[in-house]
Amino acid sequence: MTEIKKDETIDVRGKSCPMPVLKTKKAIDGLEDGQVVEVLATDKGSKSDIPAWASKTGNKVLEVVEEGDVIKFYVQKGTGEAPSEEAGAPKIRKKKLSIIMTKGTLDMAYIPFIVGNTAAAMGMDVSIFFTFYGFSVINKKKYKNLKVAPLANPAMPMPSPMDKIFSNAMGAVPGMTAIGTMMMKQMFKKGGVPPIEEMVDDAVKLGIKLLPCQMTMDVMGIKREDLIDGTEEPVGAAAYLADAIDSDINFLV
Repeated sequence: MTEIKKDETIDVRGKSCPMPVLKTKKAIDGLEDGQVVEVLATDKGSKSDIPAWASKTGNKVLEVVEEGDVIKFYVQKGTGEAPSEEAGAPKIRKKKLSIIMTKGTLDMAYIPFIVGNTAAAMGMDVSIFFTFYGFSVINKKKYKNLKVAPLANPAMPMPSPMDKIFSNAMGAVPGMTAIGTMMMKQMFKKGGVPPIEEMVDDAVKLGIKLLPCQMTMDVMGIKREDLIDGTEEPVGAAAYLADAIDSDINFLV
């Protein structure tokens, strides 16, 4: 290993995607061009994620060192090959990601924020359009208490020995939703995934546009004051589509 002068060290051991990338971005933002941050990680996905992030944000991974379960990244600020703008040339348009969020369960709530927060950290403009049950994820009275139901969810992973005795019919037993939710939260915590409210807070800090659907609010009696801080003014389908038409990636949850 070549001796690399590091200006800062961050420890993201025990944290899963997207946290290693988000923490690396935050550290890089606080450095001067040419300075180096050492990132200590255990998430195996980081071996591809951090270099991919660096390659799209104009930063450079100088070296990756594996010591047992720990992966060390040495990331230098501002020395990668990011797209450049020549004098007089049209400004390079930022890539855009647009997501429609229709689900309000704990497991589904993670999807738009894992992908969306990572995209924002990579310099993309991100918007999430919340409609129907997806409002639970931005409802200040509900988003900290989202649930997941085992009923009609046969793909839900079960810890041993429950995986051998659990049948989908058991999901109808009173109390199984609470048990399923507790198990899911424990699995996320064990895997180093932060609670959903932290993911939502990160999204707001990263500048992701959280777009509430006006029609859903009218139909379901949701008030503006019911929504978490950081949400945009409610919009309709046409306003969302005007944003989505210009997006490079669109997907539905």
